[in-house]
Amino acid sequence: MYADGWRRIVTSAATSNSPPSPASATDLEIVGDDVSAAASLSLDQLRRLCQAIAVDAGLFFVGAQRYGRYYDLLFTSTVLLHPRHVLVRVATEPPSGAMLEALAGEAVDRGCADFLLISTKPGLDPAMANSEHVLGPAAFVDLCRRSPMVEWRDRRPTTHIGAYRAAQRRARHLKELDSFGLSWLPALSRNRLPWVLRDSTITADEWFERVTFRLATSVFRANGVRFGTASRGRRVGDALLWWRGRLALLDCKAAQNGYKLGVDDERRLLDYARARYPGYGDSDTVDCVVLVSSGFPTFEADRQRFDNRRARFRDAGSDLACVRADDLVDSALVLLGGDGDTRFVDSICWPRILADGLVQRERLLTSCTTARRHR
Repeated sequence: MYADGWRRIVTSAATSNSPPSPASATDLEIVGDDVSAAASLSLDQLRRLCQAIAVDAGLFFVGAQRYGRYYDLLFTSTVLLHPRHVLVRVATEPPSGAMLEALAGEAVDRGCADFLLISTKPGLDPAMANSEHVLGPAAFVDLCRRSPMVEWRDRRPTTHIGAYRAAQRRARHLKELDSFGLSWLPALSRNRLPWVLRDSTITADEWFERVTFRLATSVFRANGVRFGTASRGRRVGDALLWWRGRLALLDCKAAQNGYKLGVDDERRLLDYARARYPGYGDSDTVDCVVLVSSGFPTFEADRQRFDNRRARFRDAGSDLACVRADDLVDSALVLLGGDGDTRFVDSICWPRILADGLVQRERLLTSCTTARRHR
């Protein structure tokens, strides 16, 4: 049977080394009993959650068909250049041997390489719990906890609509263009290991730093040097970037619900800004400290709060800018399309983009589009 599907996603949930953020730990306390949380889901809610988690795992959603008390979802993935179909049946009734046998027959008739039955009710037959083709309520809720495509409301998992739509929008482009780990970045920025990294001994925040640095130097063509894990505990950032003689200190903040700049972190970042880095740009001073994360909720809700923090960096002779990881991914997709020639990227004026402080998505995408048009 086809091994590159939902069954391995479930296995990865138990081996992920990405620690839960404080927000997700709170979610775990709220949810309580897994079976009750799953049982509260309607069939449509279950179907949407399955679609979102599958897209996060790298499967492409083909279509859904409802048959009374269950949905059939069809996905595809590519192995060694050959597409493989996966049939997933979701139901809100206990799984049985008869249901599984019917699903196996349907999978054969459709030419599917693998199949899976997902239920929000525990099976009465003990054999169902041991089947690799059955995913019960406890395992499904645990999988929901691990996915950046899921958020929690009223003690129930629900699809994170914004993250899901963005993943769908990028999926086809990433399939052709992604050699930089772009598809990983949204999950990593939320302190979650993407499915393909499920067995990695490197933490999500470390991967986030690596992929962001590679994106900055390979796609956006900045010069740079990573300080790496060897510098942890010292007053340095994640990496130093320079463009046309101007220095920027990169600091990546993996956070499930967005990064909130605390007093201790601010003090540390100000130390970064005041430090000297000879031998890189036209001067040895940092022009801007650049934070990259999944979002910046406190600053986005209150611009004045950001401006107050930014003023302290300017008093230190530097500046502060915040960039959302999802916006970097979409900008990279703009630049990577076409014939692969990225020399025009050098015309993008990064100081002007970072001057917004809270970098605006539309300005960033427009700058990339304009540079590409006038190459």
